[in-house]
Amino acid sequence: MFSFLKDYMIAAIIGATGLVGNALLTRIIESEQYSKVLVIGRSGPNLVEHQFGAEKVQFIACQLDELHELILAEKVDHAFCCLGTTIKQAGSEEAFMQVDKLAVLAFAKLCQIQVNPALKFMVVTALGADAKSTVFYNRIKGEVEQALKALSLPVLNIFQPSLLLGPRDNRRFMEDIGQSIFGGLSFLFIGPLRQYQPIDAQTVAESMYQVALKPQVAPTTQIINNAMMHRCHYS
Repeated sequence: MFSFLKDYMIAAIIGATGLVGNALLTRIIESEQYSKVLVIGRSGPNLVEHQFGAEKVQFIACQLDELHELILAEKVDHAFCCLGTTIKQAGSEEAFMQVDKLAVLAFAKLCQIQVNPALKFMVVTALGADAKSTVFYNRIKGEVEQALKALSLPVLNIFQPSLLLGPRDNRRFMEDIGQSIFGGLSFLFIGPLRQYQPIDAQTVAESMYQVALKPQVAPTTQIINNAMMHRCHYS
């Protein structure tokens, strides 16, 4: 069993141009815990000029449907998967599955084949993820969780946020409406309703970062739900 952290680690992140991924990338490259971060994706990350720690970033250009052909030259300690789209943005249910299911699993397998017994895999799914759900979005998220568990990764941490708050480069009309309505009513989500309270992408990113650095004994699978992220409580 393994539950150690090295002084300087290598991280890999996919989905770094998204709402959570961009915030997480900034947190990782500014952290002294990581000596390098491999950013995998179709386009390079949006880095601020002269950003502290930016020299640690190594961009690996790769189409999502080519992940199975990729080989990482360096062993990854912490893998962060922040992939996510919508059916409207993807264009079809099939295209949505290509991103939110098949690419997620391909990234997990890419990290798994390095055979690092201390690998920690962090993935963002969604509140309500359920492989038996009649709602397509929730069902796919649930199927992804099931498939990741079946891979028997050394350490798997699954983050299930509610509606994400934060500025997006790609406008999502219905989510923008949801942010405007529910974001302003966040104070009403108390007690049991805290589980459904909209959550800032920065909070999700910080949760992923903190959990990654938390000692965990392999094999471990942990669900970090929306309420836990709001409370910043991950034990």
